[in-house]
Amino acid sequence: MKLFFSSKDIPELADKNIQERNESIYKASLKLTVPQKLILNLIKLVLLVPPFIYLARQEWGTLLGVVVISSLCYVSVFRPISFTFMRKHL
Repeated sequence: MKLFFSSKDIPELADKNIQERNESIYKASLKLTVPQKLILNLIKLVLLVPPFIYLARQEWGTLLGVVVISSLCYVSVFRPISFTFMRKHL
């Protein structure tokens, strides 16, 4: 299974411009099944909870690190999984 970190890496979308790729991805996201949407939403939840925990505790030094780590995890975990799910509907 190949991971796609960008929409231009997906073979079905490689020859399209950015606007057409975004439109195709949006349409594919509407066709996702309920279990796929649930998995994606749970991943987002896991990525978003830690920054808010540190924000509530007002640990500002740690918050910056957690926000950076969450952002990197979003790009390296969530995007490839969502592109893999959406590729079936392109």
